[in-house]
Amino acid sequence: MRPQRPATVTASIWLTVAVMAVSGISALLTVPYKDELISAWRAGRPDTSSVEQPAFVPVALVMFVVVAMLTAVLLMFFREGHNWARLLIISTILLLGIATLAVLRTELPTLFLVLCWGAVVLDLAAVGCLMHKDTRTWFRTGVAEPAARS
Repeated sequence: MRPQRPATVTASIWLTVAVMAVSGISALLTVPYKDELISAWRAGRPDTSSVEQPAFVPVALVMFVVVAMLTAVLLMFFREGHNWARLLIISTILLLGIATLAVLRTELPTLFLVLCWGAVVLDLAAVGCLMHKDTRTWFRTGVAEPAARS
């Protein structure tokens, strides 16, 4: 019999989905805030005349779609009890968190600052649940047995 899924595993799934939702909202908001983001990028840069300004909108949207699709596939494997998927989700969320912290050093519009700090909090909560003792134990006991997957 398959053991009961701990609350930390369920919370991990929902927090990972929340991280992706906040990332999606941020990516979509690059469209109406394109000019403000370019102004924030230019602020404090003496070389803006010699450097081509970045195209934030297509990069943000494509990057979000790729990362969200990867995370969705990893979550399917995670729910089935594959520990390697848990480790890859942790890595993905940590990389997103590092990227978010890197973005915070620029002077973003207030809405983006709020979304970024919210994403950092969600990242920490998701990684905490993914690394929690109950989650690790769930992967070690019962779930990884071949009979439990058939």
